[in-house]
Amino acid sequence: MLTKPRLPALFRTEGAGVPQGKRMLRLSILPLIGAALLTLAPLRAGAETDETGAAASAVKDGALPLSSPQTPQTLLDTLLFNPDTRTETVKALLASGEEGLQGLYQNLFKGNVYEYTGPEAGAAGKMLIIGGAEEERDNETWVPLMKVLPMEALKTAEGKPAFAKLVDLVELETDREVRTLIQPVLTAMDLKSHDRLKRKSAALGLGETGDPANIPLLKTARAAEKDPGVIQLIDEALARIDLKSADPAERIAAAAKLGEIHSVNVLPELKAMMATASPAEPDENVRKAVDKAIHAIESFQSFTGAVQNVFTGLSLGSILILMALGLAIIFGLMGVINMAHGEFMMIGAYATFLIQGAFQKYLPAAYFDWFLPLSLPLSFLAAGGIGMLVEMTIIKRLYGRPLETLLATWGLSLLLIQSARSLFGDLTAVSTPALLARGWEIFPQVVLPFNRIFIIFLTALIVAAVSLAFYRTSLGTKIRAVTQNRSMSSCLGIATRRVDALTFGLGTGIAGVAGCALTQIGNVDPSMGQNYIVDSFMVVVTGGVGKLAGTVISGMGIGTLNKFLEPFLQSVYAKVVLLGLVIFFLQNKPSGLFPAKGRNEDT
Repeated sequence: MLTKPRLPALFRTEGAGVPQGKRMLRLSILPLIGAALLTLAPLRAGAETDETGAAASAVKDGALPLSSPQTPQTLLDTLLFNPDTRTETVKALLASGEEGLQGLYQNLFKGNVYEYTGPEAGAAGKMLIIGGAEEERDNETWVPLMKVLPMEALKTAEGKPAFAKLVDLVELETDREVRTLIQPVLTAMDLKSHDRLKRKSAALGLGETGDPANIPLLKTARAAEKDPGVIQLIDEALARIDLKSADPAERIAAAAKLGEIHSVNVLPELKAMMATASPAEPDENVRKAVDKAIHAIESFQSFTGAVQNVFTGLSLGSILILMALGLAIIFGLMGVINMAHGEFMMIGAYATFLIQGAFQKYLPAAYFDWFLPLSLPLSFLAAGGIGMLVEMTIIKRLYGRPLETLLATWGLSLLLIQSARSLFGDLTAVSTPALLARGWEIFPQVVLPFNRIFIIFLTALIVAAVSLAFYRTSLGTKIRAVTQNRSMSSCLGIATRRVDALTFGLGTGIAGVAGCALTQIGNVDPSMGQNYIVDSFMVVVTGGVGKLAGTVISGMGIGTLNKFLEPFLQSVYAKVVLLGLVIFFLQNKPSGLFPAKGRNEDT
């Protein structure tokens, strides 16, 4: 049975056994006790506040042991104020499992975590911040500031993003042990990244460690992964770990899997297992499985190497076609051997370099990748305009004198090379737009770069445009007429000298476009044209002078054959062999693949 609780005798004001005098005394004491309690309440609250402040000071002064339960924010304060315990603090942060600290781990590994003592630090005097992308302002480096937890932009009192000079920030010092602790966490994070390249790199790194402890992580990632390239690298990592297992059956299964997925990365390890010296694989069944895997991988490697050589040869042939196309037009029309044709390609390359610099200097970074589409027509105009100027001032005075023309254009090439060296130095480079910096993965571990695909398509477009201009325009009809019979064309009223100037400008302009395209796969230097002029002349004479189809076929053939010869011979000897083959071909077909027709046909 429940009973009503009784108050102590001092606080009972009525009821049996309470005399009237004592009742009056208690009624007068109760208000005094209540007032005293109200007076003491703030003092107790202040005592509790002092205790909290003492705890914060203990963190700052290093008096609070890391073994005591702490929140991630308290651990971050410890990381900032206690340099001597940073390794233990990082361990505690990793053990906390706080997902919001991933940005801290990444930037701590890169050295982008700083101590900040600006006004936003508050009463503590300094705070932990992460530095963003560096910016140049008035010859000084500034960085945007971000809070650690949550990782977001630090705001000033006016609500604007906070910035600081890089020299005013103090990097949070960490030792090698801290970075070693963070590395596996970063790898596990990359395995879950939205960026497939990071996932591939993480899978490759986990496989190289050979640590069986990574198997659960890899299997979890394998179950969630959808990208075939990443799946293959995860399978490779799992098989790579099993390859070190004590169980022969697991090693056999791992070798079979590596052979099935054609894992080129593990080929050295497989060959080491077949070595006669220690440490070699003792189990005969495992050795058979490893040997079979090696043969499968090497066969796949030969196939992919051939694919890469064909593709690289096509891209090189595309450059040769662009170079030889203009050379064939000039030589076929005017009979001029232009030894400076490679330098007009150099002019197109340097025009691209200057346009890139203008975009970097005068336009926002968001528009930078548009420099290449603008460079294509401008490099054509720059090289073509200078070509027309050369024709009107030098070439037109030397028609009918091929030896003098050859010497004059050779001297012009030397002049252009030295001028470029004086203006730009010995070596410059043009950046690749973000779109062309990637590639098309046709097979696992076989990627065709977009910049070379771009060159092949650009060449096809220019060849189609030149063909259309030659056979569908009035200028093309005049060029073909003058090429076949100059004197008869002049009698029919065609201004042959004007056609010569336009044709020379067209040929050198196409060489300028070749220079613009070449900047995407190589450096820009004053003598870059010398590397292609000989091959371009071989393309012209092999295909047939002035023949568009012959130029395309011979350009692709010479470019591809050159890339197939280089793996077996050095680059110089490959060119010598190629030149010998061209000479042998011309002994049997002096007019090339497509002989000239008309009154100028060879007899």
